[in-house]
Amino acid sequence: MTAGVEIFSRDGQSGLIIQTPRLYAELGIERELDRNLLDSKIRHWNTAGYVLEDACVLALFEISATSGSQGDRQNWQFESVHLPSLRDINQIGTLPPSPFQRLSNPHPGIYPIVDRLDHLFLLLKAGAEIIQLRIKSESISPEIQAQIREAVAIAREFPQSQLFINDYWQTAIEEDAWGVHLGQEDLLTADLSAIQRSGLRLGVSSHSFWEVARALRVRPSYVACGPLFPTRAKAMPWIPQGIENLRYWVKLIPHPVIGIGGINVSNLNPVRETGCASASVIQAIVSASDPALAYQDLQRQWRSTTPDQDEPIALARPTLALS
Repeated sequence: MTAGVEIFSRDGQSGLIIQTPRLYAELGIERELDRNLLDSKIRHWNTAGYVLEDACVLALFEISATSGSQGDRQNWQFESVHLPSLRDINQIGTLPPSPFQRLSNPHPGIYPIVDRLDHLFLLLKAGAEIIQLRIKSESISPEIQAQIREAVAIAREFPQSQLFINDYWQTAIEEDAWGVHLGQEDLLTADLSAIQRSGLRLGVSSHSFWEVARALRVRPSYVACGPLFPTRAKAMPWIPQGIENLRYWVKLIPHPVIGIGGINVSNLNPVRETGCASASVIQAIVSASDPALAYQDLQRQWRSTTPDQDEPIALARPTLALS
């Protein structure tokens, strides 16, 4: 068996235990596994350029989806129900018993991300239907708590708003926020049951097949996929995914999909054409001389572009370079 990967079988489920610096988890499917077949599938996807974590997900995905189909692989890539379940072995706490609440507006268009309350107010006043407050810090402070409290109060004045607080889920609960957005690492430590009980909606970032499998297990309100294009927002190891991968995630994921990363006026139309629910925008709005006008121009552009349902869809390409 591949180093760092073991097969398990119990309670009618089989799968893999995978332990790498990036992932320590069980990947399970509801069928018995043939070790030789599984090994060959993992090698195939690894040779195709996918890192081990994604190669394992794709191997189980293919085996689960094509069982009993006489080898017909025409459409297996697009059935999210066949993705293996992912259970993080080091996860703290339990998963909620039911899905998170849905977005009140599942197709909100442009999704600004801001770190200033004046920008938050201006964009909500300009009509933003979804928005995120992201204040990056090593730890939460009384000043950040006060900003979140004020942001929630501002958002209540705008009935159309869907305000997500980035990272600080405890404060989002305390201040009765509308939603919280978490990264993949946060999913291992956050009390997801407490977040759901509070009534918060949940947005989750994803960048790869194994992260999508983790997100689907959580059953969030939306899944953000990216980075689509090179971005200055933060340094990341991920290869920009491009329009092709976004189109695939929209097809695969049974939740609203939000494209994120490097989106601006020049590439917004292709993003919209994928059929995704929304496009997250930072620099093209907050760096503009008039952020409210920049938002409104982008939203008009979004609304005037029609999704292209006839564009061919291919399996998402690798999102990390092999090391």
